[in-house]
Amino acid sequence: MRITPSDIEKQEFAVKLRGYDKEEVRNFLLFISQEISNLLLEMDELKKKLMNAEERIKELESREKILKETLIAAQRFSEELKANAKKEADIMIKEAELKADQIVAKATERLRELNLTIKKMRAQKEDIIDQIRGFIISLQALIEREEKDENRGEGSSKG
Repeated sequence: MRITPSDIEKQEFAVKLRGYDKEEVRNFLLFISQEISNLLLEMDELKKKLMNAEERIKELESREKILKETLIAAQRFSEELKANAKKEADIMIKEAELKADQIVAKATERLRELNLTIKKMRAQKEDIIDQIRGFIISLQALIEREEKDENRGEGSSKG
């Protein structure tokens, strides 16, 4: 059972022949009553402060939890961004490599076509040169025949 300041103030003691000074006991009880009353008020204030502190702690813990969750979400988002950027970069690199391969393939095909064209042109050149040689030989033969014919004709006109 708790004792209250009012219990102390109302406390009565039996009087004996050589008892305590009633006034001194009464003053002491009044003093104790006031001290207990002050202590109870102080205790109530401390309880309120404690409750406020506990509420503040809960609030801060809640904020901390939110901050942790936000940080984790931000880290996940950052990792996803990095992963997506890497994927995009890989795709871009593969596309660039594919385009480069296509360009090289086209250039190689074009080179092959040009080499074929050069070979054909060389062959045509050789054919033309052979034709020209043949034509020159034919012309020389014709000229020689003409010269022979002329020489024969001059020989028959001389004689």
